[in-house]
Parts: sequence; C-alpha cells; structure tokens
Amino acid sequence: MPFLYIVIILIILWLIWKSVRQTHSNKNSHTDNATTNDNWEGSFWEVQQPFPVKATLRIKYEDGAGKQTERTVDVRQFGTDGSGNLLIGHCHLRNATRTFRPERIKKCEDKESGETIEDVYAYLRGKYEKSPEHTRDKLYEEEYDTLRVLLYIGKADGQLRAAEKTIIRNTCRALAKDSRITDDLIDELFSALDVPTLQAFKLAAGRLANKPTDERSIVMKAAKEMIATQKVIQPSEKDVLEYLQKRFGEMPVSTQ
Repeated sequence: MPFLYIVIILIILWLIWKSVRQTHSNKNSHTDNATTNDNWEGSFWEVQQPFPVKATLRIKYEDGAGKQTERTVDVRQFGTDGSGNLLIGHCHLRNATRTFRPERIKKCEDKESGETIEDVYAYLRGKYEKSPEHTRDKLYEEEYDTLRVLLYIGKADGQLRAAEKTIIRNTCRALAKDSRITDDLIDELFSALDVPTLQAFKLAAGRLANKPTDERSIVMKAAKEMIATQKVIQPSEKDVLEYLQKRFGEMPVSTQ
C-alpha cells in the first residue's frame, strides 16, 4: 500500500508540474507575439487599383502607438484605400508580409541605389511607370480590342500554339514600343481575358478598323503570320482572316 501511495503522489506532482509549465509557456508565447506583431496599419484587400512595384527600402517607421522601428522592406505593391496610401511588402524585421502607410515613414532610403527618398508615393509610382508591368497594364487598357482579336485568331482552331504566342509577343512589343514584353507578361494579359465569341470578335475588329493605318497594319500582319504557322489552314481561320481584310479595307488574298 505505501508503494501505491507514493506512485499516486508522484503522478499528482507530475500533473501539477505539467500544468505550471504549460501556463508559463502560454505566457511567454503571448509576450513574444506582443513583441513581434505589429499593429495592422490597414487591409490591402481594401486598396483600389493597386499597382505592382519592386523596390527594397530601408525605412524608419512609426506605428500607431508612436513606437519607431528601423526595417528593410521588399515592396511588392502600392495603392490607395479609403484613408490614404498603403504599401505592402516583405518586412525583414518580422520576416513576414506587412503593410505600411507612407505618412508614418519618417526616413526612407533605396537600399540598391542608396538614394534618400522624400516622397515615397511619388518614388514608387515613378518606378512602376518605368517598369514592364506598367507597359503590360497600358496594353490591357489601350489595346484591349487588339488582344481580344489576336486571342480569337489564336484559338480559332482550338488552341494557342507557342509559335502564335511568339507572334503576339512581338506584336505587343511593336504596339507598346517596349522590347521588355515577355511571354510571362503575355500570359498574365491573357489570363485576364476570356476567349471572345464570334460576335465579340467582330465588334472588336470593327473598332480596330477606326485605328490609324499603321496600327491596323500591325494587327493584320500578326493575323496573317499566326494563320501561316500551320501548313493546313482551317476554314474558321480563313473566315477570320477574310473578315479582318474586309473590315480593314484590304483586298482578300488567297490563303491556299
């Protein structure tokens, strides 16, 4: 019996020790989170029309409580929500994604160039406007009909082949006058587009017919080259080319 009592007492002491240890662990965890977690300065989901921008900034940042910290941030996006500007990026101090409000940045330097930045918004906006991503976004806005027409042509036989994508990429470079357009950027453009219906294709082609002659020539050249990538021309492709020639005021030529 004494042995049984000893075992029971040891079990009770072990359970008490385990409970105390768990409580202490939770307390330390809470303290660590309070130390490392920042006040969430805003939700990037609420940003309207964010633009992508790549920059690594060294900043001195003041949070809502007035506490200042120095950080290195790999900026990924920038935009405006209901209460002001907001940027998002990877914070090296926290090793996590964080959002920051430019007006709380007390000091800022571009890590790569060493440039001191006075106006964070203007600086990031300027970097974006010089980037290939800006060219991509302008293409989507200004050449929406061209992209839809080329996508329709590429899909006329059921699939968009690598050779056709190369022609589309070169066409976009010519229209945007920017050789930095890559296949990845073209993929991003087309990921935002649905394949047009026949009616939508005809409407887009009609609007392109009002463009300057040199722009129409670029689109027509691309259409002919895309269809010529295959030895056998499908009837649907022949119909597409003849429709474009008709709308653009070009005399149809034999595709045989």
